[in-house]
This record gives sequence, structure tokens and C-alpha cells, in this order.
Amino acid sequence: MNPTAESTRSTWLPAIGRRTWLLLGINMLSCLGSGLTMPFLIVYLHTVRGIGLPQAGLVLAAIGVVGLATTPLTGPLIDRFGPLAVFVAGLVVGGLGIGLFALATALPMAYAASAVHGVGSGLMWSGFVTFLVQLAPAGERGSVLALRYTSANVAFGLGALITGFVTVGQEAGPYVAILLADAASYLLFALTMLFLAGRLGNEPATPVAEAKGRVGYGPVLRDRALLGALLLNSLLMVFAISQTNSGFSAWVTGPGEGSGRVVGLAFALNIAVLLLAQLPAIRFARGRSRLQVAAVAALFFAGSWLVLASPALLDLDGPARDALMVASLGVFALGEATLSPTLPALINDLAPERLRGRYNAIFTLFNQIGPVLAPSLAGFALGAGLGVGYLIGLTAVCVVVGGISVLLRRVTPAHADSPAASRG
Repeated sequence: MNPTAESTRSTWLPAIGRRTWLLLGINMLSCLGSGLTMPFLIVYLHTVRGIGLPQAGLVLAAIGVVGLATTPLTGPLIDRFGPLAVFVAGLVVGGLGIGLFALATALPMAYAASAVHGVGSGLMWSGFVTFLVQLAPAGERGSVLALRYTSANVAFGLGALITGFVTVGQEAGPYVAILLADAASYLLFALTMLFLAGRLGNEPATPVAEAKGRVGYGPVLRDRALLGALLLNSLLMVFAISQTNSGFSAWVTGPGEGSGRVVGLAFALNIAVLLLAQLPAIRFARGRSRLQVAAVAALFFAGSWLVLASPALLDLDGPARDALMVASLGVFALGEATLSPTLPALINDLAPERLRGRYNAIFTLFNQIGPVLAPSLAGFALGAGLGVGYLIGLTAVCVVVGGISVLLRRVTPAHADSPAASRG
């Protein structure tokens, strides 16, 4: 092979090791299965099983509520038994929950399925991220977590696209088949992880139970740098990331005078840009302050909301209006790609080894603030006719969050904010 070509490839592809690439690939297939089911679950419950839309929405909300309740328990389990064991348990429980949805012909069984799947979700996310960080080279944590974010989102989007073509009409058969296939994929993933366990490893950190006295979340919540990162991440989740599933679609199809087709094209562009931009974003972030890179991401988010508001501000309509709405999620994807190598990796470099599970669990818990608050804020603002003002407000908040990110460098240790510089 040409030495120059080999050098170029090594520059663009992070040196994360074959085991980590394998794990990311397997997880991508699992996320494809989730994309087949989750976006259309409310349609299945309402159209096929005859459950009212308000009740179906509550069933889906129950998944998040149970996941939230489970997440704080996940950290101690990871620190005691190791992330792989917790992740595999989450896969088994989560797969069982998805399978139960195939039997959910009435509301009680639907709630039971959502509760079981919520427990699995609470175990899975923290377990997988902690295991991935444990497996990856310390200097490439940002790269690995960024690749996890992108691969999961792309696979999820492809799964949703496939289901959109397959599950047409009110017949139960296609929906049930996809639910059972997704449930099987969870169990297959769990079996694969157990088969590879010897090669991948599953070392728990120094057991917390062996430390002096009983250790809870107290030491974690006394970490000022962690609290700053949690604040920053929560603001970005509420006023940026989670708005794409609430404020964006509601604005485009409502006050923005767009259509569902515009929403679909925007999300297609979002996935394409995210896929193309992720490796350059990883390269851009390498060697830089993670908090400064997060500030750049916040500015991309601000720019995306401004682009979305611009047709209303400039009184545009027709193709120009639609093109700007679609483009806004392309700009948003640049923010996602830029953000993904930063905060999750910073959290893991802040974490003492024996408390890594707890750090990831608390980070997961705060991630859920966005999906809870964002739809409420968007619904209130758009319902009150404050759409343009709301988008301008999102723009302003994201700019402020960028400034907060830079200020947080004062309380963040160099080894977590700029690991390459601190080693150098």
C-alpha cells in the first residue's frame, strides 16, 4: 500500500482498536432494530391495537419515566459487577419488553411492556457507554463516543425509513413481525456479547463496596467540574438536541407553513451531514479543549435556529422557505458532530475508576431532562403564538451556553478538558 495513503487513512480513522470497532458495529445493528420499532410504536398502539392517542402517548412516556427511575441504580451495579454484565442484563430485559408489545392488545399489557423495556433501557445506556470507554484507548474516548453517537443515529434513521415502507395500513402482521424481529435482535446482541466476553473483558473497577464506608452518589455530586458539565449538557439537551423532535417539526408543519415532506427531507439531510461530518469533527476536536469545542457546537446550534427562523423574519415562502427549513437541520448536524466527542468523554476522564459507573449513570439521568422539558416548552410557546420569538430565544440561549462552556474551563481539570495537552 502507498505509505501516503496509509498515513492519510490513519489520520482520519481514530486508532480505537478492532475490538472497539466490532462493538460499535454490533451496536449499530441493534440500533437499526430500534429504529424499526420505536418511531412507529405509537402508530402501532393506536392504529392496530385501538388504544387512544393520549393513552398511547402515556405508554411511551412510561418508558422514559421507568428508565429515569432505573438509571441511578445502574451506577452501583456497574461499579460492582462490571459494565458488560449490566449491559447484557439490560439487553435481555429490553428485548423482553419489546416482545411484550407484540402481545399488547390492551392498555394494561402495553403499560407492562413499557415498564419492562424502560428498566432495560436504564441498564443498557450507562452499561454500554461505560463498557465502551473501558474498552477504548484512553486518548480516543472522545472519538469512540462520537462514533457511537453517529452510528447509532444513522442506523436508527435507516430503521425508521424501512419501517415507513413496510408498516402500511392497519394490519397487525407487519408490525408484530418487526417487533418480534427487534426483540430477537436484543437477545442476539446479548448472546454475542457473552460469546465475546473473554476477548472483550469485563473488569469492574475497584469495588466500591471495598472502600471505606458506604459510598453513594455523594462524592460524585461534590465534583464541581462534573456539575458544570451536567449543567452545560442539560442546557444543550433542552434548548438544542431535544428540540428537533418537538419544536422543529411542530414549527415547520404549523406556523412555519411547511409540510411533512419538508420535515422528512430535513431529517434526511441531518443524517447525511452527520455521517459525512463526524470524522472531520473528531479530527477537529483532537488536541483541543473539549469545552471550547462544545462552545463551537453551541454556536452551530444557534445558527441552525436562526436559519429556521429566517423565512419568517424575511417573509419568504415557497421553495426558498422550504430550502432554508431543510438546511437548518444540516447546520444542526454540524453541531451534533462537533459536540459528540466532547462532554461524554470529559465526564469519563473526570471519573475515578471505581466510580465510573456512577458518573455515567448521573450523566444519563441528566440527559433525560431534555426530552421531558423540550416538548413542554415548545408546545407552550407555539400554542401561544410565540413561534418566531421562541426560535430567537433558542438562538440566544445557545449563544449564552457557548459562553458558559468557555467559562467552565476554570473549574475543569486539564486532564479532562484537554487530555492530549496535559499528557504532552
